Amino acid sequence: MSLGKLVKTALPIVVVGLAACGDPAAPSSRVVSLSFTSRAALVPGPANRAPNFDITVTSGTNTIIFTKAQLVVRKIKLELAATTVCADDDKGADDCSELELSPRLVDLPLTDLLTTGLSASIPEGTYKKIEFRVHKPGSDSADVAFKAANPNFANSSIRVEGTFNGVAFVFTSAINEKVEMEFNPPVVVTAATNNVTIQVDIRTWFKNTDGSLISPITANPGQPNEGLVSNKIKASLKAFEDGNKDGK
Repeated sequence: MSLGKLVKTALPIVVVGLAACGDPAAPSSRVVSLSFTSRAALVPGPANRAPNFDITVTSGTNTIIFTKAQLVVRKIKLELAATTVCADDDKGADDCSELELSPRLVDLPLTDLLTTGLSASIPEGTYKKIEFRVHKPGSDSADVAFKAANPNFANSSIRVEGTFNGVAFVFTSAINEKVEMEFNPPVVVTAATNNVTIQVDIRTWFKNTDGSLISPITANPGQPNEGLVSNKIKASLKAFEDGNKDGK
């Protein structure tokens, strides 16, 4: 299912290893962390709730409980305000700072807390945009190795597990598109601690426009609600500077 290039204004992740342009030891290089959250916008979790709980969404008589949510990302870059465009390749032949080029599996936290997934040293400056690919692994050597380690993603970029009205489901998507999210305001990387948070509000993925819930299995590839949920996934992504890592 093609989403087209996604451009958004103003994602907890488990990622090991990264590549960043610039010399980490250079005076002008600063460490930036990338965090992900599944927190719903402006809706804090109950103070007395344990940090590792499943996300539950109820509308009318229908209830979805999310027990696992994962996606594959590749080619994560931050784009300087003065840069015209980031090249969509692995060669680093532009002025964009690369956080990660290889395919990586993101485990979204099923909690309203924040999880920091990776960090990289990048040049000081003002950054206007973050870019990455929601990536269905292909046939190059990096993707082949990734699929061998993660066979559930041989033909998918997104996988969600849970229950719908008590019945177990698995939802998958083969989205393979470049995502661009503009920072509003721009992110200024200085000597201070820097963090960028990507919000993925999965609570909205399986909701109709009237707020009612659909069964996730009706949005699997080839099913009638595939397009609806693809659009909901697009709309759920936001990126912003989050120096104190509170997910806001």
